[in-house]
Amino acid sequence: MLLPLLVLLSLMAAAAAAAVPVTVPDTAVAITPVTAIDAWTYFSFGDTGSSTDVYSVTMQDEGCLIVSDAYCSGDQFRVEINGTDKGLTSTPAGAWCSVAVGEDAESALTKPEFSKGYFPLASGTSTFNITVAYTQGGGGAYWKVASAPCPAPFKVVTSAGKLTARAAAASACEVAGMALADVTSANTDAAADVVRKSPDIKLNPVDTVVINSWNSDTYGNVDLQLTVSATTSAVTMRMGPAFPLCQNPTPKLVASVEGTAEGGAAAAAALDTNNGHASGK
Repeated sequence: MLLPLLVLLSLMAAAAAAAVPVTVPDTAVAITPVTAIDAWTYFSFGDTGSSTDVYSVTMQDEGCLIVSDAYCSGDQFRVEINGTDKGLTSTPAGAWCSVAVGEDAESALTKPEFSKGYFPLASGTSTFNITVAYTQGGGGAYWKVASAPCPAPFKVVTSAGKLTARAAAASACEVAGMALADVTSANTDAAADVVRKSPDIKLNPVDTVVINSWNSDTYGNVDLQLTVSATTSAVTMRMGPAFPLCQNPTPKLVASVEGTAEGGAAAAAALDTNNGHASGK
């Protein structure tokens, strides 16, 4: 009789455990819908590592999330879209708070001292949030969901003329604050479109630009070119002199100048050391 009794006790214990309510922590992240397209939205931020709310937006066609520092220059951000890290905004030039524009985000977009970034948003619904990658005490910045696609990160640089070697082309791009273009299967259409639209390119019926690599392959550092016609494009070995095709460099995390004489002097001379904090706007 002992075995059936033990089985009965086990069943009673299991039933009692099932009757006890289990508290499950609410881990859902609140999502804030975007209410304005093609308009700047201010956000305040704290120290490095702090993040904005998670925002949600539905696009009819491909759009662009634009993030721009403002007020004091030198802050930098990291963007996540649909839970995927999309990288840093641009590396700001100069010392922290060396330039100030107040709340004028459009002006900040034109100045290399202010970090900014353009992040494609696919058609349909996307979520995004912004995390502070570097700051000296927090401040304020802006983001905007644009209804138009992001600008292509390429440019035909003509200041050094037509060149015959990769090294010279890379140097010309560097002088322009860019890098020699890495063309891939994913971005070749965008790169070719920029080439076609460049006023210095003459499609007769084709023209060429110097590039750095094709699908991350430099082919033993041979000189490569992108040949473009009105409707097609192809990557081959360089056949003759050509303008370099440059692209925005991959952003690097800004180096801290906090506590240095340069950083202190720049901050003291800036127009708005409040840096757009919500309490001081």
